[in-house]
Amino acid sequence: MDRLGPAHTPVLIVGGGPVGLALALDLAQYGVRSTLVERRDGAESELLAKAGTLNPRSLEFCRRWGIADAVANWGADADFPRDTCYVTSLANGYVLGREKVAGARDRKAAQSPEILRKCPQHIFDPLLAGRVAATGFTDLRYGVEARHVAQDDDGVTVELVRGERTEQIRADYVVGCDGAASGIRGELGIPFDGRTLDFSVSAMIRVRALHTYHDVGNATRYLFVGAHGNWANLTSVDYGDLWRFTVFGSEERIAPDRLDLRHRIDEAFGRSDIPYELLRALPWRRSQCSARTYRQGRVLLAGDAAHTMSNTGGHGLNTGLGDVFGLGWVLAAQLRGWGGPGLLDAYDAERRPVGIRNAEASTRNYEGWISADIDFSGVLDEGPDGDATRGSIVRRLSEALYPEWHGEGIGLGYRYEHSPVIVADGTPEPADDVVEYFPTARPGHRAPHAWLPDGRSTIDLFGPWFTLLRLGKHAPSADRFTAAAAVSGLPLRVESIEDPAAVALYERTLVLVRPDGHVAWRDDSLPADVPALLDHVRGCR
Repeated sequence: MDRLGPAHTPVLIVGGGPVGLALALDLAQYGVRSTLVERRDGAESELLAKAGTLNPRSLEFCRRWGIADAVANWGADADFPRDTCYVTSLANGYVLGREKVAGARDRKAAQSPEILRKCPQHIFDPLLAGRVAATGFTDLRYGVEARHVAQDDDGVTVELVRGERTEQIRADYVVGCDGAASGIRGELGIPFDGRTLDFSVSAMIRVRALHTYHDVGNATRYLFVGAHGNWANLTSVDYGDLWRFTVFGSEERIAPDRLDLRHRIDEAFGRSDIPYELLRALPWRRSQCSARTYRQGRVLLAGDAAHTMSNTGGHGLNTGLGDVFGLGWVLAAQLRGWGGPGLLDAYDAERRPVGIRNAEASTRNYEGWISADIDFSGVLDEGPDGDATRGSIVRRLSEALYPEWHGEGIGLGYRYEHSPVIVADGTPEPADDVVEYFPTARPGHRAPHAWLPDGRSTIDLFGPWFTLLRLGKHAPSADRFTAAAAVSGLPLRVESIEDPAAVALYERTLVLVRPDGHVAWRDDSLPADVPALLDHVRGCR
Protein backbone atom coordinates (compact mmCIF):
# COMPACT_ATOMS: atom_id res chain seq x y z
CA MET A 1 0.00 0.00 0.00
CA ASP A 2 1.45 3.37 -1.07
CA ARG A 3 1.59 5.60 2.02
CA LEU A 4 1.88 9.37 1.56
CA GLY A 5 3.09 11.89 4.14
CA PRO A 6 0.79 14.01 6.31
CA ALA A 7 -1.00 17.10 5.02
CA HIS A 8 -2.90 19.80 6.93
CA THR A 9 -6.33 21.38 6.62
CA PRO A 10 -8.13 23.74 9.00
CA VAL A 11 -11.37 21.75 8.75
CA LEU A 12 -11.81 18.20 7.45
CA ILE A 13 -15.40 17.50 6.41
CA VAL A 14 -16.24 13.81 6.12
CA GLY A 15 -19.25 13.29 3.88
CA GLY A 16 -20.10 15.00 0.59
CA GLY A 17 -23.88 15.00 0.76
CA PRO A 18 -25.82 18.26 1.07
CA VAL A 19 -24.85 18.84 4.71
CA GLY A 20 -21.12 18.39 4.11
CA LEU A 21 -21.19 20.53 0.97
CA ALA A 22 -23.22 23.23 2.72
CA LEU A 23 -20.70 23.32 5.58
CA ALA A 24 -17.85 23.81 3.11
CA LEU A 25 -19.80 26.65 1.50
CA ASP A 26 -20.64 28.22 4.85
CA LEU A 27 -17.01 28.10 5.97
CA ALA A 28 -15.92 29.72 2.71
CA GLN A 29 -17.93 32.86 3.49
CA TYR A 30 -15.69 33.28 6.55
CA GLY A 31 -12.57 32.70 4.47
CA VAL A 32 -11.96 29.32 6.13
CA ARG A 33 -10.36 26.62 4.01
CA SER A 34 -11.51 23.02 4.25
CA THR A 35 -11.01 19.58 2.79
CA LEU A 36 -14.10 17.51 2.02
CA VAL A 37 -13.85 13.75 1.48
CA GLU A 38 -16.66 11.57 0.17
CA ARG A 39 -16.43 7.83 -0.37
CA ARG A 40 -18.79 7.94 -3.37
CA ASP A 41 -17.48 8.98 -6.77
CA GLY A 42 -19.70 12.04 -7.11
CA ALA A 43 -22.80 13.94 -6.05
CA GLU A 44 -26.24 12.38 -5.61
CA SER A 45 -27.86 10.94 -8.75
CA GLU A 46 -31.57 10.82 -9.50
CA LEU A 47 -31.50 7.09 -8.77
CA LEU A 48 -30.81 7.86 -5.12
CA ALA A 49 -32.66 11.16 -4.87
CA LYS A 50 -34.01 11.51 -1.34
CA ALA A 51 -34.60 14.87 0.31
CA GLY A 52 -36.23 17.49 -1.85
CA THR A 53 -38.08 20.10 0.22
CA LEU A 54 -36.26 23.17 1.55
CA ASN A 55 -38.19 25.22 4.09
CA PRO A 56 -38.02 29.05 4.26
CA ARG A 57 -35.26 29.01 6.89
CA SER A 58 -33.08 26.83 4.68
CA LEU A 59 -33.76 29.23 1.81
CA GLU A 60 -32.55 32.05 4.07
CA PHE A 61 -29.29 30.11 4.44
CA CYS A 62 -29.16 29.72 0.66
CA ARG A 63 -29.80 33.45 0.35
CA ARG A 64 -26.66 34.09 2.44
CA TRP A 65 -24.68 31.59 0.36
CA GLY A 66 -25.77 33.22 -2.90
CA ILE A 67 -27.69 30.23 -4.28
CA ALA A 68 -31.32 31.03 -3.40
CA ASP A 69 -32.16 32.10 -6.96
CA ALA A 70 -30.61 28.94 -8.39
CA VAL A 71 -32.62 26.81 -5.93
CA ALA A 72 -35.82 28.63 -6.89
CA ASN A 73 -35.24 28.55 -10.65
CA TRP A 74 -33.72 25.16 -11.45
CA GLY A 75 -36.73 24.27 -13.57
CA ALA A 76 -39.52 23.15 -11.23
CA ASP A 77 -43.05 23.85 -12.41
CA ALA A 78 -44.16 26.78 -10.23
CA ASP A 79 -47.82 25.94 -10.88
CA PHE A 80 -47.57 22.28 -9.87
CA PRO A 81 -49.90 21.73 -6.88
CA ARG A 82 -48.26 20.76 -3.61
CA ASP A 83 -51.47 18.98 -2.58
CA THR A 84 -51.72 15.55 -1.00
CA CYS A 85 -54.48 13.24 -2.24
CA TYR A 86 -55.88 10.37 -0.17
CA VAL A 87 -56.88 7.54 -2.53
CA THR A 88 -57.42 3.80 -2.59
CA SER A 89 -55.74 3.78 -6.01
CA LEU A 90 -55.09 6.35 -8.73
CA ALA A 91 -57.38 4.73 -11.28
CA ASN A 92 -60.50 2.67 -10.66
CA GLY A 93 -60.47 3.49 -6.96
CA TYR A 94 -61.93 5.95 -4.48
CA VAL A 95 -60.70 9.47 -3.87
CA LEU A 96 -61.16 10.17 -0.18
CA GLY A 97 -60.04 13.79 -0.31
CA ARG A 98 -57.39 16.33 -1.17
CA GLU A 99 -55.28 18.42 1.23
CA LYS A 100 -54.63 21.68 -0.61
CA VAL A 101 -51.24 23.36 -0.18
CA ALA A 102 -50.24 26.45 -2.12
CA GLY A 103 -47.72 25.96 -4.92
CA ALA A 104 -44.65 28.11 -5.47
CA ARG A 105 -46.43 30.69 -7.60
CA ASP A 106 -49.26 31.15 -5.10
CA ARG A 107 -47.21 30.89 -1.93
CA LYS A 108 -46.67 34.28 -0.26
CA ALA A 109 -43.65 35.20 1.83
CA ALA A 110 -44.93 36.57 5.15
CA GLN A 111 -42.57 35.68 7.99
CA SER A 112 -39.50 35.26 5.77
CA PRO A 113 -38.15 36.84 2.60
CA GLU A 114 -38.14 33.31 1.16
CA ILE A 115 -40.73 30.59 0.62
CA LEU A 116 -40.63 26.80 0.80
CA ARG A 117 -39.07 25.36 -2.36
CA LYS A 118 -38.83 22.00 -4.06
CA CYS A 119 -35.25 21.18 -5.06
CA PRO A 120 -34.55 17.44 -5.30
CA GLN A 121 -31.23 16.24 -4.01
CA HIS A 122 -29.89 15.24 -7.43
CA ILE A 123 -30.29 18.93 -8.34
CA PHE A 124 -29.36 20.48 -4.99
CA ASP A 125 -26.16 18.50 -4.40
CA PRO A 126 -24.47 19.40 -7.72
CA LEU A 127 -25.63 22.99 -7.28
CA LEU A 128 -23.89 23.12 -3.90
CA ALA A 129 -20.81 21.30 -5.21
CA GLY A 130 -20.45 23.76 -8.08
CA ARG A 131 -20.71 26.73 -5.77
CA VAL A 132 -18.22 25.20 -3.33
CA ALA A 133 -15.73 24.59 -6.13
CA ALA A 134 -16.17 28.15 -7.37
CA THR A 135 -15.15 29.63 -4.00
CA GLY A 136 -11.71 28.05 -4.23
CA PHE A 137 -11.68 27.43 -0.47
CA THR A 138 -12.38 23.69 -0.45
CA ASP A 139 -10.37 20.70 -1.65
CA LEU A 140 -13.12 18.33 -2.85
CA ARG A 141 -12.06 14.69 -2.89
CA TYR A 142 -14.49 12.04 -4.12
CA GLY A 143 -13.84 8.32 -3.87
CA VAL A 144 -11.99 8.81 -0.56
CA GLU A 145 -12.84 7.10 2.73
CA ALA A 146 -11.93 8.47 6.16
CA ARG A 147 -10.67 6.00 8.77
CA HIS A 148 -8.87 5.91 12.12
CA VAL A 149 -9.58 9.20 13.84
CA ALA A 150 -7.08 10.19 16.53
CA GLN A 151 -7.08 13.54 18.28
CA ASP A 152 -4.95 15.44 20.77
CA ASP A 153 -5.01 18.93 22.25
CA ASP A 154 -3.73 20.52 19.04
CA GLY A 155 -5.69 18.76 16.31
CA VAL A 156 -7.02 15.57 14.73
CA THR A 157 -5.25 13.01 12.56
CA VAL A 158 -7.36 11.02 10.11
CA GLU A 159 -6.34 8.30 7.67
CA LEU A 160 -7.73 8.79 4.15
CA VAL A 161 -7.96 5.82 1.81
CA ARG A 162 -8.46 5.88 -1.96
CA GLY A 163 -8.13 2.38 -3.37
CA GLU A 164 -4.64 1.17 -2.47
CA ARG A 165 -3.44 4.65 -1.59
CA THR A 166 -3.38 5.84 2.01
CA GLU A 167 -2.75 9.35 3.28
CA GLN A 168 -2.71 10.84 6.75
CA ILE A 169 -4.23 14.29 7.07
CA ARG A 170 -3.99 16.61 10.01
CA ALA A 171 -6.94 18.93 10.78
CA ASP A 172 -7.67 21.54 13.40
CA TYR A 173 -11.27 20.28 13.43
CA VAL A 174 -13.13 17.34 11.90
CA VAL A 175 -16.87 17.36 11.18
CA GLY A 176 -18.67 14.08 10.55
CA CYS A 177 -21.40 14.68 7.96
CA ASP A 178 -21.31 11.04 6.88
CA GLY A 179 -24.88 9.97 7.45
CA ALA A 180 -26.86 7.77 9.78
CA ALA A 181 -24.25 5.00 9.73
CA SER A 182 -21.53 7.57 10.48
CA GLY A 183 -18.06 6.06 10.62
CA ILE A 184 -16.83 9.16 12.45
CA ARG A 185 -19.44 8.76 15.18
CA GLY A 186 -18.55 5.10 15.40
CA GLU A 187 -14.82 5.85 15.68
CA LEU A 188 -15.56 8.15 18.61
CA GLY A 189 -17.81 5.59 20.30
CA ILE A 190 -20.66 8.09 20.68
CA PRO A 191 -23.96 6.25 21.38
CA PHE A 192 -26.80 6.79 18.91
CA ASP A 193 -29.88 6.63 21.12
CA GLY A 194 -33.35 6.12 19.69
CA ARG A 195 -35.70 3.65 18.09
CA THR A 196 -36.76 2.07 14.83
CA LEU A 197 -40.13 3.24 13.53
CA ASP A 198 -40.49 0.86 10.59
CA PHE A 199 -38.78 -0.73 7.62
CA SER A 200 -39.71 0.67 4.23
CA VAL A 201 -38.82 0.18 0.57
CA SER A 202 -38.60 3.10 -1.83
CA ALA A 203 -38.54 2.77 -5.59
CA MET A 204 -37.49 5.52 -7.97
CA ILE A 205 -39.70 5.30 -11.05
CA ARG A 206 -40.05 7.35 -14.21
CA VAL A 207 -43.57 7.77 -15.59
CA ARG A 208 -44.29 9.99 -18.55
CA ALA A 209 -47.36 12.20 -17.98
CA LEU A 210 -48.78 10.14 -15.11
CA HIS A 211 -51.77 12.48 -14.76
CA THR A 212 -53.10 11.34 -18.15
CA TYR A 213 -53.73 7.83 -16.79
CA HIS A 214 -56.11 8.81 -13.99
CA ASP A 215 -58.73 11.38 -13.04
CA VAL A 216 -57.49 12.31 -9.57
CA GLY A 217 -55.54 15.30 -10.86
CA ASN A 218 -51.95 16.37 -10.28
CA ALA A 219 -50.60 16.39 -6.74
CA THR A 220 -47.21 16.29 -5.09
CA ARG A 221 -48.15 13.25 -3.05
CA TYR A 222 -50.69 10.44 -3.20
CA LEU A 223 -51.28 8.51 0.03
CA PHE A 224 -52.73 5.04 -0.59
CA VAL A 225 -55.39 3.80 1.80
CA GLY A 226 -56.51 0.19 2.13
CA ALA A 227 -58.74 -1.87 4.37
CA HIS A 228 -55.86 -2.26 6.83
CA GLY A 229 -54.75 1.37 6.78
CA ASN A 230 -52.33 3.55 4.85
CA TRP A 231 -49.75 1.36 3.16
CA ALA A 232 -47.82 3.36 0.53
CA ASN A 233 -47.27 6.79 -0.93
CA LEU A 234 -46.20 8.17 -4.29
CA THR A 235 -44.30 11.47 -4.18
CA SER A 236 -43.23 13.69 -7.03
CA VAL A 237 -39.46 14.18 -7.01
CA ASP A 238 -39.19 16.86 -9.69
CA TYR A 239 -42.77 17.92 -10.54
CA GLY A 240 -42.20 16.04 -13.79
CA ASP A 241 -41.72 12.40 -14.68
CA LEU A 242 -39.65 11.26 -11.69
CA TRP A 243 -41.56 9.77 -8.73
CA ARG A 244 -40.67 7.98 -5.50
CA PHE A 245 -42.95 5.11 -4.53
CA THR A 246 -42.62 3.97 -0.90
CA VAL A 247 -44.18 0.98 0.81
CA PHE A 248 -44.06 1.58 4.56
CA GLY A 249 -45.17 0.19 7.90
CA SER A 250 -43.32 -3.14 8.09
CA GLU A 251 -41.95 -4.20 11.46
CA GLU A 252 -39.31 -6.34 9.72
CA ARG A 253 -36.70 -5.47 7.12
CA ILE A 254 -38.09 -5.86 3.59
CA ALA A 255 -36.06 -7.33 0.74
CA PRO A 256 -37.18 -5.65 -2.53
CA ASP A 257 -36.87 -8.92 -4.49
CA ARG A 258 -39.38 -10.56 -2.09
CA LEU A 259 -41.87 -7.70 -2.13
CA ASP A 260 -43.11 -8.06 -5.74
CA LEU A 261 -42.71 -4.33 -6.05
CA ARG A 262 -44.15 -4.12 -9.55
CA HIS A 263 -47.35 -5.72 -8.31
CA ARG A 264 -47.59 -3.16 -5.49
CA ILE A 265 -47.01 -0.29 -7.94
CA ASP A 266 -49.74 -1.62 -10.22
CA GLU A 267 -52.01 -1.95 -7.18
CA ALA A 268 -51.41 1.71 -6.33
CA PHE A 269 -51.91 2.79 -9.93
CA GLY A 270 -55.18 0.83 -10.08
CA ARG A 271 -54.27 -0.57 -13.48
CA SER A 272 -51.41 -2.62 -14.91
CA ASP A 273 -51.05 -0.95 -18.29
CA ILE A 274 -49.37 2.31 -17.18
CA PRO A 275 -45.85 2.25 -18.66
CA TYR A 276 -43.09 3.17 -16.23
CA GLU A 277 -39.38 2.60 -15.74
CA LEU A 278 -38.26 1.16 -12.43
CA LEU A 279 -34.91 2.88 -11.86
CA ARG A 280 -33.95 1.52 -8.48
CA ALA A 281 -35.43 0.04 -5.31
CA LEU A 282 -33.87 0.53 -1.90
CA PRO A 283 -34.87 -0.88 1.49
CA TRP A 284 -34.32 1.47 4.40
CA ARG A 285 -34.90 1.82 8.10
CA ARG A 286 -37.07 4.66 9.36
CA SER A 287 -35.75 5.76 12.74
CA GLN A 288 -35.73 8.46 15.38
CA CYS A 289 -32.22 8.66 16.83
CA SER A 290 -29.87 11.23 18.32
CA ALA A 291 -26.17 11.15 19.06
CA ARG A 292 -25.67 11.44 22.79
CA THR A 293 -23.38 14.38 22.09
CA TYR A 294 -22.64 16.35 18.92
CA ARG A 295 -19.07 17.02 19.98
CA GLN A 296 -16.11 15.12 21.33
CA GLY A 297 -13.04 17.33 21.60
CA ARG A 298 -12.18 18.69 18.17
CA VAL A 299 -14.55 16.34 16.33
CA LEU A 300 -18.15 17.36 15.75
CA LEU A 301 -21.21 15.82 14.13
CA ALA A 302 -23.84 17.33 11.84
CA GLY A 303 -26.80 16.16 9.78
CA ASP A 304 -27.83 12.50 9.84
CA ALA A 305 -24.59 11.62 11.62
CA ALA A 306 -26.02 13.56 14.58
CA HIS A 307 -29.72 12.77 14.23
CA THR A 308 -32.16 10.72 12.19
CA MET A 309 -35.87 11.31 11.78
CA SER A 310 -38.76 10.08 9.70
CA ASN A 311 -39.03 11.87 6.36
CA THR A 312 -42.64 12.74 7.20
CA GLY A 313 -42.40 16.52 7.05
CA GLY A 314 -39.08 16.80 5.24
CA HIS A 315 -37.29 18.00 8.37
CA GLY A 316 -34.15 15.86 8.12
CA LEU A 317 -32.20 17.87 5.55
CA ASN A 318 -33.52 21.18 6.85
CA THR A 319 -32.35 20.27 10.37
CA GLY A 320 -28.95 19.32 8.96
CA LEU A 321 -28.63 22.66 7.18
CA GLY A 322 -29.52 24.32 10.49
CA ASP A 323 -26.61 22.41 12.06
CA VAL A 324 -24.33 23.83 9.37
CA PHE A 325 -25.44 27.41 9.91
CA GLY A 326 -24.99 26.97 13.66
CA LEU A 327 -21.55 25.40 13.33
CA GLY A 328 -19.78 27.31 10.56
CA TRP A 329 -19.40 30.54 12.51
CA VAL A 330 -18.30 28.66 15.62
CA LEU A 331 -15.44 26.98 13.77
CA ALA A 332 -14.50 30.25 12.07
CA ALA A 333 -14.36 31.97 15.47
CA GLN A 334 -12.02 29.29 16.80
CA LEU A 335 -9.73 29.44 13.78
CA ARG A 336 -9.69 33.25 13.67
CA GLY A 337 -8.92 33.45 17.38
CA TRP A 338 -11.82 35.58 18.59
CA GLY A 339 -14.05 32.74 19.80
CA GLY A 340 -13.63 31.01 23.14
CA PRO A 341 -14.06 27.31 24.01
CA GLY A 342 -17.61 27.98 25.19
CA LEU A 343 -18.75 28.28 21.56
CA LEU A 344 -17.89 24.63 20.89
CA ASP A 345 -19.88 23.61 23.95
CA ALA A 346 -22.74 25.82 22.77
CA TYR A 347 -23.01 23.98 19.44
CA ASP A 348 -24.06 20.80 21.22
CA ALA A 349 -26.21 22.68 23.77
CA GLU A 350 -28.07 24.54 21.01
CA ARG A 351 -28.41 22.12 18.13
CA ARG A 352 -29.00 18.79 19.91
CA PRO A 353 -32.33 19.88 21.47
CA VAL A 354 -33.47 21.16 18.07
CA GLY A 355 -32.63 17.82 16.46
CA ILE A 356 -34.60 15.95 19.13
CA ARG A 357 -37.53 18.38 18.80
CA ASN A 358 -37.69 18.01 15.02
CA ALA A 359 -37.36 14.24 15.17
CA GLU A 360 -40.23 14.02 17.65
CA ALA A 361 -42.40 16.16 15.35
CA SER A 362 -41.51 13.93 12.40
CA THR A 363 -42.46 10.84 14.38
CA ARG A 364 -45.83 12.39 15.27
CA ASN A 365 -46.38 12.95 11.56
CA TYR A 366 -45.50 9.34 10.84
CA GLU A 367 -47.88 8.15 13.52
CA GLY A 368 -50.54 10.13 11.68
CA TRP A 369 -49.69 8.16 8.53
CA ILE A 370 -50.08 4.76 10.14
CA SER A 371 -53.15 5.98 12.08
CA ALA A 372 -53.54 2.94 14.29
CA ASP A 373 -56.63 4.38 15.98
CA ILE A 374 -58.65 4.74 12.76
CA ASP A 375 -60.97 1.96 11.55
CA PHE A 376 -60.21 1.50 7.83
CA SER A 377 -62.16 -1.73 7.39
CA GLY A 378 -65.00 -0.20 5.36
CA VAL A 379 -62.92 2.04 3.10
CA LEU A 380 -63.61 -0.08 0.00
CA ASP A 381 -67.33 -0.55 0.64
CA GLU A 382 -69.75 0.73 -1.96
CA GLY A 383 -72.79 2.91 -1.38
CA PRO A 384 -73.68 5.48 1.30
CA ASP A 385 -72.13 3.51 4.14
CA GLY A 386 -68.81 3.35 2.27
CA ASP A 387 -69.02 7.05 1.45
CA ALA A 388 -69.61 7.86 5.11
CA THR A 389 -66.67 5.69 6.17
CA ARG A 390 -64.35 7.32 3.62
CA GLY A 391 -65.48 10.77 4.72
CA SER A 392 -64.75 9.95 8.34
CA ILE A 393 -61.33 8.51 7.49
CA VAL A 394 -60.21 11.51 5.44
CA ARG A 395 -61.32 13.94 8.14
CA ARG A 396 -59.26 12.05 10.70
CA LEU A 397 -56.25 11.83 8.38
CA SER A 398 -56.45 15.49 7.45
CA GLU A 399 -56.48 16.48 11.11
CA ALA A 400 -53.64 14.13 12.04
CA LEU A 401 -51.42 15.16 9.13
CA TYR A 402 -52.12 18.91 9.13
CA PRO A 403 -48.82 19.71 10.91
CA GLU A 404 -46.90 17.90 8.17
CA TRP A 405 -48.36 19.96 5.35
CA HIS A 406 -48.45 23.27 7.23
CA GLY A 407 -45.36 23.37 9.47
CA GLU A 408 -44.04 26.94 9.38
CA GLY A 409 -43.35 26.96 13.10
CA ILE A 410 -40.94 24.04 13.05
CA GLY A 411 -38.68 25.73 10.51
CA LEU A 412 -38.71 29.29 11.86
CA GLY A 413 -39.65 28.94 15.51
CA TYR A 414 -36.83 26.88 16.99
CA ARG A 415 -34.84 28.62 19.69
CA TYR A 416 -31.68 28.15 21.78
CA GLU A 417 -33.33 28.46 25.15
CA HIS A 418 -30.55 27.18 27.40
CA SER A 419 -27.50 28.18 25.40
CA PRO A 420 -24.44 29.15 27.46
CA VAL A 421 -23.64 31.98 25.01
CA ILE A 422 -27.09 33.64 24.92
CA VAL A 423 -27.93 36.41 27.40
CA ALA A 424 -31.52 35.92 28.54
CA ASP A 425 -33.64 39.03 29.08
CA GLY A 426 -36.17 37.53 31.52
CA THR A 427 -39.11 37.53 29.11
CA PRO A 428 -41.30 34.40 29.07
CA GLU A 429 -40.68 31.81 26.38
CA PRO A 430 -43.40 31.88 23.70
CA ALA A 431 -45.17 28.70 22.66
CA ASP A 432 -43.12 26.35 20.49
CA ASP A 433 -45.79 25.47 17.94
CA VAL A 434 -44.71 23.34 14.96
CA VAL A 435 -47.49 24.79 12.80
CA GLU A 436 -47.71 28.46 13.72
CA TYR A 437 -44.67 30.71 13.96
CA PHE A 438 -44.66 33.57 16.47
CA PRO A 439 -42.03 36.12 15.40
CA THR A 440 -39.94 37.50 18.24
CA ALA A 441 -36.53 39.07 18.79
CA ARG A 442 -36.23 37.45 22.19
CA PRO A 443 -32.64 36.24 22.87
CA GLY A 444 -32.02 32.75 21.49
CA HIS A 445 -34.58 33.07 18.71
CA ARG A 446 -34.04 33.72 15.02
CA ALA A 447 -33.99 37.47 14.46
CA PRO A 448 -37.32 38.05 12.69
CA HIS A 449 -37.85 39.19 9.14
CA ALA A 450 -39.26 42.60 8.27
CA TRP A 451 -39.14 44.42 4.96
CA LEU A 452 -37.19 47.67 5.10
CA PRO A 453 -37.96 50.80 3.04
CA ASP A 454 -35.03 50.13 0.69
CA GLY A 455 -36.46 46.73 -0.30
CA ARG A 456 -34.11 44.64 1.80
CA SER A 457 -35.16 42.26 4.53
CA THR A 458 -33.73 42.56 8.02
CA ILE A 459 -32.36 39.07 7.28
CA ASP A 460 -30.13 40.67 4.63
CA LEU A 461 -28.40 42.81 7.26
CA PHE A 462 -26.85 39.76 8.89
CA GLY A 463 -23.66 38.21 7.54
CA PRO A 464 -20.47 36.49 8.71
CA TRP A 465 -20.20 38.95 11.54
CA PHE A 466 -22.14 40.07 14.62
CA THR A 467 -24.68 42.77 13.85
CA LEU A 468 -25.73 45.40 16.38
CA LEU A 469 -29.14 46.80 15.45
CA ARG A 470 -29.92 50.33 16.66
CA LEU A 471 -33.69 50.61 16.45
CA GLY A 472 -35.52 53.90 16.53
CA LYS A 473 -34.40 57.51 16.29
CA HIS A 474 -33.20 57.64 19.88
CA ALA A 475 -31.26 54.37 20.14
CA PRO A 476 -28.08 54.61 22.26
CA SER A 477 -24.72 55.11 20.60
CA ALA A 478 -22.86 52.02 19.42
CA ASP A 479 -19.41 53.48 20.12
CA ARG A 480 -18.72 51.37 23.22
CA PHE A 481 -19.67 48.22 21.31
CA THR A 482 -17.42 48.97 18.36
CA ALA A 483 -14.51 49.82 20.66
CA ALA A 484 -14.89 46.62 22.70
CA ALA A 485 -15.29 44.50 19.54
CA ALA A 486 -12.10 45.96 18.09
CA VAL A 487 -10.15 44.99 21.21
CA SER A 488 -11.48 41.39 21.25
CA GLY A 489 -11.27 40.89 17.50
CA LEU A 490 -14.98 40.09 17.29
CA PRO A 491 -16.28 41.10 13.83
CA LEU A 492 -19.09 43.62 14.29
CA ARG A 493 -21.24 45.80 12.06
CA VAL A 494 -23.75 48.38 13.22
CA GLU A 495 -27.07 48.90 11.43
CA SER A 496 -29.54 51.67 12.28
CA ILE A 497 -33.24 51.10 11.61
CA GLU A 498 -35.99 53.68 11.99
CA ASP A 499 -38.80 51.88 10.15
CA PRO A 500 -41.70 51.82 12.69
CA ALA A 501 -42.82 48.28 11.87
CA ALA A 502 -39.33 46.82 12.31
CA VAL A 503 -38.75 48.83 15.48
CA ALA A 504 -42.00 47.49 16.96
CA LEU A 505 -41.17 43.92 15.91
CA TYR A 506 -37.78 43.93 17.64
CA GLU A 507 -39.20 45.53 20.83
CA ARG A 508 -35.85 46.93 22.07
CA THR A 509 -33.60 49.75 20.91
CA LEU A 510 -30.44 47.62 20.90
CA VAL A 511 -30.36 44.04 19.56
CA LEU A 512 -27.16 42.02 19.03
CA VAL A 513 -27.49 39.36 16.33
CA ARG A 514 -24.99 36.55 15.82
CA PRO A 515 -23.58 35.43 12.46
CA ASP A 516 -26.13 32.61 12.38
CA GLY A 517 -29.00 35.12 12.59
CA HIS A 518 -29.99 34.35 16.19
CA VAL A 519 -30.37 37.07 18.79
CA ALA A 520 -27.58 36.98 21.38
CA TRP A 521 -28.71 39.93 23.54
CA ARG A 522 -31.14 42.84 23.57
CA ASP A 523 -31.97 45.80 25.80
CA ASP A 524 -33.05 49.41 25.72
CA SER A 525 -29.81 50.64 27.24
CA LEU A 526 -26.13 49.84 27.06
CA PRO A 527 -24.83 47.18 29.45
CA ALA A 528 -22.64 48.36 32.30
CA ASP A 529 -19.76 46.21 31.02
CA VAL A 530 -19.76 45.88 27.23
CA PRO A 531 -16.50 43.86 27.05
CA ALA A 532 -17.95 41.33 29.52
CA LEU A 533 -21.09 41.02 27.39
CA LEU A 534 -19.04 40.36 24.26
CA ASP A 535 -16.91 37.84 26.15
CA HIS A 536 -20.12 36.02 27.10
CA VAL A 537 -21.55 35.79 23.57
CA ARG A 538 -18.20 34.72 22.06
CA GLY A 539 -17.77 31.88 24.53
CA CYS A 540 -14.97 33.35 26.64
CA ARG A 541 -16.75 33.23 30.01
